[in-house]
Amino acid sequence: MNSIKLLSSNEFSGTSKELQDKLNEKIERCQNLTTYANTEASLLWIIRGSIEYFYNLDDGFLGEGNASGIPNIEADHFANNIYRLINAIDYLGRLWKLKIEKNKEIKLLLDIRTLIVHSGEQLTKVESLELEGYKDSQLGRVISRKGKNPFHFSNEFSSMDYCIQIWNDKHDKTKKHNLSKVDHHIDNESYFDIEIYLKATDVRNIILYHVEKFLDYGGESRINEEPKALPDIKNKVINEETGSINFDKIAELVSKNLRGGYAKENGVDHWDGFGLKRLYEYSQNRFDISDEVRTIIKESIITRISKYWDDYQNKSLTEDDLQILDIRSVFSDFTPNFGDKSYLENEKLFDFIAPFFNTKNQHDATDIAYLAQFINEAEKSLGKRLHIEQSVDSLVCEYFVQSIQLKIES
Repeated sequence: MNSIKLLSSNEFSGTSKELQDKLNEKIERCQNLTTYANTEASLLWIIRGSIEYFYNLDDGFLGEGNASGIPNIEADHFANNIYRLINAIDYLGRLWKLKIEKNKEIKLLLDIRTLIVHSGEQLTKVESLELEGYKDSQLGRVISRKGKNPFHFSNEFSSMDYCIQIWNDKHDKTKKHNLSKVDHHIDNESYFDIEIYLKATDVRNIILYHVEKFLDYGGESRINEEPKALPDIKNKVINEETGSINFDKIAELVSKNLRGGYAKENGVDHWDGFGLKRLYEYSQNRFDISDEVRTIIKESIITRISKYWDDYQNKSLTEDDLQILDIRSVFSDFTPNFGDKSYLENEKLFDFIAPFFNTKNQHDATDIAYLAQFINEAEKSLGKRLHIEQSVDSLVCEYFVQSIQLKIES
């Protein structure tokens, strides 16, 4: 009987939470708009569940053995979970262009899985064992240290949890030519038995280390694809000397991806630059706005959108690092404080009160209740009435104009 003690050559010292956190970070780096969402969701679900299963693996992970002739349900569960996990990592690695090699310990566990699940059919590909010349390998006995055969766990195997016997057969047909030789099969080594000893802690280390190695691996992350640069026409679309901005051209240039915050949903084009365009044009076209307010609006918008253009061209900056074009951010130093500002201005203004303000499309939809509440609070904080005879979008522009005017006066 040839004995193999499966020991982990690497120790996993982390926690399941740390692995889950690493998985979340990996998802952030590797998923993008071309992700196969349903496929990857299933693979990630398997990996998440497997992390918890193997982290909590106990010394009864193969059940009581197979004294009944078939492995316990725990053994089938263990074998299938290994297969699911390794397959999920391999498949996800192909999708994310990450190739992780399997060490000899993982390969042996996969062979054990094959023997547990497929025993009963002819098995010729038990790759981790040196079985040249043998035509079949079958699962023999699965013996638990807690069972009725303690002699299998004497001396150097006393700390192991299971002994798995593998019975190999050459399917020798030459015996018929030598029927009188009773020790023919012994001399011919027609039969070869192997005992593999397993311990839950080592199996746990082997599996979790493989998962950690996959999550730590760099590889060719798809998220690192370089964004397309804008053409060298900044001075033509953002003319700081004349104070003119071609918002539509900028929108056209950044509308091909999400890097610049441009999004299309339900036939509506969303981009915060459209909101700045509305205020910019509103301030230029109303005669009752002071030159000082008009200048502040023009210079603030030009400065912000110029920086946005430069940031967009900077490959080292992520989408989240780009300049924010939200009108509330551009003029945050001017808008007044009032009790429900966070609620009405930050939460409701562009979701319910003026939902089309930052869109290419024009629509006067509004939530009347929130609109009335906003007007009431804004007028109290400004100390003046807002022009509300026009559209809801114009009302929003008027709010920012009067906020800037109040700041100048005070």
